[in-house]
Amino acid sequence: MNQHLRRVPSLLTIAALLLAIAGPPLLAVIAKRILGASPSISVQIILQLVLCAFAGIILLIVIRGERLPLSSIGLRSVTWSTVVSGFLLALVTLYALPLLTTRLVRVLGLGGFEPGLNRLAALPVWFRIFVAITGGSVEEILYRGYAVERLVSVMDSFWLAGLVAVIAFGLAHIPFWGIGPALGADLPFGLVMTLFYLWRRDLIANCIAHSGALVVSLLSLPPI
Repeated sequence: MNQHLRRVPSLLTIAALLLAIAGPPLLAVIAKRILGASPSISVQIILQLVLCAFAGIILLIVIRGERLPLSSIGLRSVTWSTVVSGFLLALVTLYALPLLTTRLVRVLGLGGFEPGLNRLAALPVWFRIFVAITGGSVEEILYRGYAVERLVSVMDSFWLAGLVAVIAFGLAHIPFWGIGPALGADLPFGLVMTLFYLWRRDLIANCIAHSGALVVSLLSLPPI
């Protein structure tokens, strides 16, 4: 267990946990209700910057509020192992994991990927790349680095903390993808990423894997 932290979290840490776990889905729900399913590109840029700000706030809380090093959320020096393991994990999530998740989404029968993919395919290529790089890294900071580590400090269990973070990650994708893809694809993806993080405790490797897989996936979408 991380020795930097006390078992009883401060109010600031609790607030940061709520931001990390509930911030992205709340942003998606509010934006969809106010702006509709397909807002203008300028609005989408602003929304993506707000998502990035969530990660910035979390990092600021770690350094200034909790007075802890960034290593307390898995941000360590980059090594060759970081880069290689990150790319290998990206390959697993791109080519091995879909063999399970595609079937799982179909079996659940709660909706498919098409509506979300059509919205993404309509975006300019440069913005897809921006969304992939920032979105993957932000989600790793929020749901792996911060949520897992701080939940570990509260629950005193790596596996229980990881399970809560995985469930939160899967549910967070319902507003954009719908229930079927969120539970059938995003939740298993979150499980793989969380297990990898608990094994390596190297958040940069997670960010490389997540953002790299998203870049490949979003660039492979046919234009509409």
